[in-house]
Amino acid sequence: MKGFAAFGAAVVITAVAAVWFLTGPVVVNAEVKPLQPSAKMPVWKPVPTDLAR
Repeated sequence: MKGFAAFGAAVVITAVAAVWFLTGPVVVNAEVKPLQPSAKMPVWKPVPTDLAR
């Protein structure tokens, strides 16, 4: 009985996923932009040490 319930749940999840991708989700509107440096980003600078000699 648990196997039948698991199979039913898998069918429902698959059907929902198929409808979601076939209808073209409107919620997801990703716009790809090139990465640009931000002034708010921390900058890592090398620390001078005696080991660099």
